[in-house]
Amino acid sequence: MTRQGWAERKVDAICRWTSESLRALVIKLLLAEHKRAVRVVRCELEKYQRQREGETNASRRDMLGGAMLACSNILAALQKGRT
Repeated sequence: MTRQGWAERKVDAICRWTSESLRALVIKLLLAEHKRAVRVVRCELEKYQRQREGETNASRRDMLGGAMLACSNILAALQKGRT
């Protein structure tokens, strides 16, 4: 299946009655929102990585490490089966 196949399946499962043009628009919007979510999480992950590199306080570094782990887990969940 194509990269957008998952979006087509989601739209078809919910909106079987819509016109083809509306279906295509909804798929396009769903893919765009997914790409945005991935970009946001990547940006946050990079931000925490940069902050952690310059941090000297051990407890703050641990907190940033936890935030990085959370971002990595979210990113993996967003990308699972989507590429």
